[in-house]
Amino acid sequence: MDGPLISVVLPAYNERDYIADAVNSLRQQGYDKLETIVVANACTDNTANVAKSVADQVIETPVKGISHAKNLGYSFANGDVVAFMDADSLAAPNLLETVAQLYKQGYNCGKAKIRPSDDPRLRALLFTWYSELISRRAEHNSGATSGAGAFIFLTRDLGKRIELPDGTLFREDLMVMEDVDLLGRMAKAGKYKFITESCLYTSMRRFIEEGYFKCLIEDTIHCANPVGKTRARWNQKPQPAEQVSGGAQQSEFVTIKK
Repeated sequence: MDGPLISVVLPAYNERDYIADAVNSLRQQGYDKLETIVVANACTDNTANVAKSVADQVIETPVKGISHAKNLGYSFANGDVVAFMDADSLAAPNLLETVAQLYKQGYNCGKAKIRPSDDPRLRALLFTWYSELISRRAEHNSGATSGAGAFIFLTRDLGKRIELPDGTLFREDLMVMEDVDLLGRMAKAGKYKFITESCLYTSMRRFIEEGYFKCLIEDTIHCANPVGKTRARWNQKPQPAEQVSGGAQQSEFVTIKK
C-alpha cells in the first residue's frame, strides 16, 4: 500500500488486560505499512509477555514514567510518521489510513478525537464531546490548550525540529499532561490537524472510578500547572534511568523483542 511507514508507540504500565486488543485494533486495519512498539515500563504483571504475541517490538524497562516510556519507544521507531497511542484504547478501523492521507496532504502532526469504549452512559459521551470542542478550538488557535491526546502523530522531520534540549520529545519531569505539552509545541511549529474523520475508542476507567466531575476539575488544574499534581499517586517524581529498582545506582537496561 502506498504511503508512509507509521510506527505506533504504546506505553504500557500493567496493561495486560488491554494491550493485546489495542495492538490488534491497529493490525486489523486496512493500512498495512505499520510498526507496533509496546514499551512495558516497570510492569509487575505479564504485560510484556502478552504484548510479545502481537507487537512488532516489545521494549521492557525497569524505569517507571509515561514520558520516559514514550521517549524510549520513539528512539526505536523506524517510521516516517510516529504515533503515540494509549494502551487501554482501540483504534477505529480507518484511523491509520486517515493519518496516511493527511501525511500526503502535507499535514505533519495532529491528534484524533476520542470516544468512550467502555461506558455507554451520557456523561461519558458528554465528556468526550467537550474534549472535542476544546480540540477543535485549538486547531485554529495554536496558542490554545488542546486537551489531552490519547492518539498523537507527528512526522520525523517535525520531531527533530521540536525536540527538547536533551534530544527527547516528552518532558520526563512531568507525570501528567506530557501530551498536552508536546501538542502545544507541535501546533506552533507544524501543520496541525485534529482528526474527526476517525477516532480512538478509549477506556473511561479512571473517570468511572473517580467521577467525571472530579477528573474534569483535576485535568483543568493540571493543564494550567502540570507540575502541581492533585492526585496522591502522582506526587512522586518519575524514577530516573540511573536509579532503578531498589534505589541501586545502575544504568538502565532494556529488553527488546523484534
